[in-house]
Formats: sequence, structure tokens, C-alpha cells
Amino acid sequence: MKIGVSLGTLLTTDQVLDYARIADGTVDSIWIPESWGRDAFSILGYLAASTYNVSLGTSIVSIYSRSAASIAMAAATIDTISKGKFVLGLGASSRKLAEDWHSSVFSNNLRRMHEYVEVIRMILRGERVNYAGSTLKVKDMRIGIRPSRVIPIYIAATKERMLRLASSIGDGVILFLRPMDELYETIHAIRSIKRECKICYVVVTSVSDDTEKALLRAKSTVAFYTAVGDIYAEFLSRRFKDEVDAIRASYASNGLKDIHMHVSDRMLDALAVAGSIDECISKFERLKGTGIDTLIIQYNPVDDDTNGYKKFIESLGELRDAGE
Repeated sequence: MKIGVSLGTLLTTDQVLDYARIADGTVDSIWIPESWGRDAFSILGYLAASTYNVSLGTSIVSIYSRSAASIAMAAATIDTISKGKFVLGLGASSRKLAEDWHSSVFSNNLRRMHEYVEVIRMILRGERVNYAGSTLKVKDMRIGIRPSRVIPIYIAATKERMLRLASSIGDGVILFLRPMDELYETIHAIRSIKRECKICYVVVTSVSDDTEKALLRAKSTVAFYTAVGDIYAEFLSRRFKDEVDAIRASYASNGLKDIHMHVSDRMLDALAVAGSIDECISKFERLKGTGIDTLIIQYNPVDDDTNGYKKFIESLGELRDAGE
């Protein structure tokens, strides 16, 4: 099991850059998410020139945020700068971001994803592209640069139909907010469609010697995604209906204030890892037998503690080495 770290919006830009350099050479990969804050490709361009031992990926960039051509151009650029160490992670994101932020119509996600992957691959192969789909049209164009290799495309998937599509057309699948006790069954389903498909599991992680602080931070993150993400809420309602209903109702009435109070211990235990370094590593160890190729640790800071982060990263290196 390889180890990756996701450095997201709870960190400052300076922290992302510093923490990536700290992780370089200890973990296997660094992943940058994107929502309505930092541009993922800009950060990755910097990291491509300032890290030397890790692969780099988007986890994730929305297919509603850019044209397929723009995504392909950015992927080719970063893969060139990083000397062939880039992974393109794509997702449908959410209606809120697609429509209220990017002025797109959030519909027909499966067809859009299929066409985006198809066109991006055509562009990255250096083909002259003439494509007329239901969501994409490219007319007689060819990219002006070409990466030296085939860039892997991983697809984020939550619900069953996107999971099937991602398994069939993606080089990898990115799973997030999926209960840990469902991983073996989910991975078996993915591999029954495509045995060589790489599987990444992103886990909300909060580390602190103050366990209560770590739990609070992790609950806040789980509650946030449940509140603002319709797809996550619908998916999680299968297992945690009471919690999801309470989080959504509280969010509708009072915004983000205190919504973490509705995340039960059983919900948190299924979806996140929180506590001291030793407690977190112990829980990560239990994920080894599930069939995950890469465990991506979504780092949720509790305090502004660079030394604590360094110790955590060192412990991840030990976890990775133990699994090789």
C-alpha cells in the first residue's frame, strides 16, 4: 500500500508548499484538491519544480471547472515539468460549484465524464481532434506540446453508476467518504470490472496529542462535506440517515455553526481517522488488507504545528516501508 497526502483548503498556501517539501521523499504522492479557493494546477506547477521524489496529482479537479482542452493542456504542462510524475484526478464535484461558481449546468454527469476522459486522452496522444459529443465539441485542433508518456487519469466516484464508469474507463478510481468497512466489497466490485484499475482511498485525518481536538476537527470536516455535498449526503444516508438529516437541517437553519455536533461516533469511526500519531497509524494499518493501492491522507490541521506535522509524516514513511 502506497501512501499519499492531500494538502487542502484548511492549510495556508505557504503551509501547502512547506508541507509538500517536508513530505517529499517520505510519502509516495502529494495530491492537491480544488473547490473555490486555490487553483490546483498552479500549486502543482510549483510543486513539480520544487519536489523530486513524489508523484503529484489532482484530487480532484471538476469537469465543470474547465474545458477538456484546458485540463489537457494543464496536465501536459505539469507532467512535463515533473518529468512524468503527474496523475490527473477528475470528478463531477457538486451542483453548487458547477452552477453557482462556474456557470455550468450540472447535469448528465456520467456522459460528461465519459466524453471528458475520451477527449482529454485524444488531446494528450497528440491527435488532431474532431469530436462532436453531447457535452463536448472540439473542431480540428491539436495540442502544441505532447507529454512523453501516457498520463494516468483517475476518476472520483461515490454512487454506483459513477463507480462503474470510473472502473471501466479510468486508469484509477478515487474513493472518498466511503465507510472503511465497505472497502473490501467496493474494491472487489471495481476489480471485477477492470483488474488493473488502481484504487486510491482518501481518508479524512486529524492528528493531535489532544485527542478531543483531533476528533472535533475530523467531525467538522465530515459534517462540512455532508452539509454542502448533495451526492455525499445521499450516499451516506444509506448508513447514517439520522446523522445526515440532522446535519442538513442544521446547515439549512444556521449554516456551518455547530453542525459537527450531529456527527456520531459511529459515523466518524467509519469515515475518518483522528487522534494521536500512534492511534492514527494503528487505524491505517487495518486498511492494508482491503486492497487499496494508495491511501491518501487528507491532512486536517488541528494546530499550526509544523514540528507535529513532520513527526506525522515520518511515521507515514514507517507505515509505507512496513507495507512494502
